[in-house]
Amino acid sequence: MNEANYFKELSKCVRCGACKSLCPTYLSALDETMGARGRVAMLGELGMKRLAPTGRLAEKIFSCMLCGACKDLCPAGINIPEIIYQGRNALKNSYRKGRVLRTALKLSMSRLDNAFAVMRVCQKVFYRPLHKAGFLGYVPEITSMPFRKTIQVYKNMKKTGRIALFTGCSVNYFYPELGNALSGILLSKGYEVVVFKGELCCGAPMRSMGLEQEASRLAEKNIELFSKVRAEAIISLCPTCTMVIREQYPFLTGDTIMNILDVNEFFIEYDITAGLEIDPAVVTYHDPCHLNYGIGIKDKPRHILKNIKGIELVEMRHADECCGFAGLFSRHFRKISGDIGRRKIDNILNTSAETVVTSCPGCMMQLESLRRETKSDFDIKHMVEVVDEAMHG
Repeated sequence: MNEANYFKELSKCVRCGACKSLCPTYLSALDETMGARGRVAMLGELGMKRLAPTGRLAEKIFSCMLCGACKDLCPAGINIPEIIYQGRNALKNSYRKGRVLRTALKLSMSRLDNAFAVMRVCQKVFYRPLHKAGFLGYVPEITSMPFRKTIQVYKNMKKTGRIALFTGCSVNYFYPELGNALSGILLSKGYEVVVFKGELCCGAPMRSMGLEQEASRLAEKNIELFSKVRAEAIISLCPTCTMVIREQYPFLTGDTIMNILDVNEFFIEYDITAGLEIDPAVVTYHDPCHLNYGIGIKDKPRHILKNIKGIELVEMRHADECCGFAGLFSRHFRKISGDIGRRKIDNILNTSAETVVTSCPGCMMQLESLRRETKSDFDIKHMVEVVDEAMHG
């Protein structure tokens, strides 16, 4: 978004407050500066030079969870998340909490395998004492074998079609079993599976820290990769990656990626889950914000679960409310993240479900952290794990 369009968007706000009705940080803090309307107003004042780019102002803009709940509520049609991204770009040097992280991101994003190898050693040495001391929440063990390093092409004699996987950092380094499960599902349906060897981060962490130019460079390199592989669809197991590639790459590069699909979309559109059966189980479903608000997918996951024989789906109260993760937000604003997350845990427990299913690795990480903190008893599964279990036992 160029500067002229940015100020045009800011000027459209009529201060009606509709955007606050689903804003998780506002509903937790009940503070106008912690809500969507307040943030838009403050950025407008910053643009008019009536507010200085102080650390306090930066803290308010970086406290947004970027969940997107406000986006479709605005009667003026303002793309509020995009406004926040632009505001963070303008205020990044004033945000003190992000200085070390911005430097780390700049240094590591083009060499993620090396960065995560170092992080894995640090995790083994320092994680347990820091976790016990309360400085760190739950973090899954970083794998010694990133998913993308296992194999690049899974060939199939049936040749139903060719599907490419955009794994994303969470699946590649924390949850490679999800990539393996999806590959197994696709192979059993006759698809050839391609894993992008040179895939880079989608750019979401860079944008969240105000690093617009760096995010654009990552987007350009990923788009170049996409153009080299002939596949009828590119599937992602992470709704944040899907949202960024589908909705934000046009802002960053001018390119539109037409065939990027969330895994739930793919399962429905390609009729992957018809006729499946599983051992009887009571489950509930948690809506990831970037799947629901970001790309508008809410009914498809429920359709999949309801049509697997043996599953009883019990809807939790406020299933579409954020779990409190929001990437780096959960580390920088731990109290608000915890307050939001504990409400989610209460809603899960009230269903008496054995398993909570979601479609986001980040949500899985947060829910597991909260489950351990509250000593709750339920399983957490990604949708692809449920389908894989129903398909292969």
